[in-house]
Amino acid sequence: MKAYGARVRLVDVARLAGVSTTTASRALNGRGELSDDTRATVLEAANRLGFRPSPFAQSLRTHSSHTIGLIVPHVAHPFYASIVQGAQSYLGEAGYRLILMDSGEESESVAEAIDTLLDHWVDGIMISTTPLSAAGFAELLHGTPCIFIDETIEGVGAGSVTLENQSGMEMLIGHLAEHGHEAIALLVGPADRTDGRERREGFLAAMATRTLRVTPGMVRDCEWNPRSAASQTLVLLDADPPPTAIVAASAELALGCLVAARSRGLSLPADLALVSFDDPYFAPLLEPALTSISYDTPDIGVRSARLLLEAIETGTSSYRRVRVGVHLVIRRSCGCEFNIMEALGEFAPF
Repeated sequence: MKAYGARVRLVDVARLAGVSTTTASRALNGRGELSDDTRATVLEAANRLGFRPSPFAQSLRTHSSHTIGLIVPHVAHPFYASIVQGAQSYLGEAGYRLILMDSGEESESVAEAIDTLLDHWVDGIMISTTPLSAAGFAELLHGTPCIFIDETIEGVGAGSVTLENQSGMEMLIGHLAEHGHEAIALLVGPADRTDGRERREGFLAAMATRTLRVTPGMVRDCEWNPRSAASQTLVLLDADPPPTAIVAASAELALGCLVAARSRGLSLPADLALVSFDDPYFAPLLEPALTSISYDTPDIGVRSARLLLEAIETGTSSYRRVRVGVHLVIRRSCGCEFNIMEALGEFAPF
């Protein structure tokens, strides 16, 4: 009797069906000229034993594991969780499996995640955190097709999927300008990241287009967390004069700004307007409800998976950039009217 937990082998199926392992293999893979009775006998034996073909054995024969790797820095973060959801859905329909690696943001852990995925013979990798240089990624990937998500690494991989970062900042500045704001400040993440760099550039371009002056100190560099944003917001509030509106380049930065403003007893939007690039599911429930730039996060995962499979299946070496569109969601934090009871009817956090 087979030991509990032991994997059923092809030879076990062949023995039960009374055929050779070659015949059993041909029957299970639909290859070779076999009689209907022989094929049916092998399939029945496989079903009885619960036989599952080894993906590694199949990859040796077909040179494809039909497995894709996805590396995210924080799988519990709603942004990355939604990307995983979209990618897995698309890959499943295309007949591919997904191996997820929660790597953190350190270069060593990202390198280990890539090595682990390559050890599992993945056909391609999607990466959403980039603590390594282009040369570092190239050395680790060994030519494996790769797509970068929410980041762009020039000269490596088959392409990238990023948001319309500059367009989103244009929408936020345009809306604040319509409210009459001129002294507008920015809380933004590190410029060595694609999102931080492009949102900073978008803010400056939108201000320049409207001949709005960016006074010294009105662009504050932050880490992507609320504590950093709260600290930098206090610096802005101590300026003379302080800004009348603040643009936060992410939901985390918006939360930090909100905490700092409340610590000073400010009323939003009467004393200070606040808008955010990201639109987290809880944005309508904040007080005041947050005006935000929104986008379809699962679609980022879908587009990333589609772009990677196209690169794998066509063998193309050309680098492709895909941009995911964004739109403005107007709520009370900028001074607009907003009905929270109506919004609750559309509230769907997961």
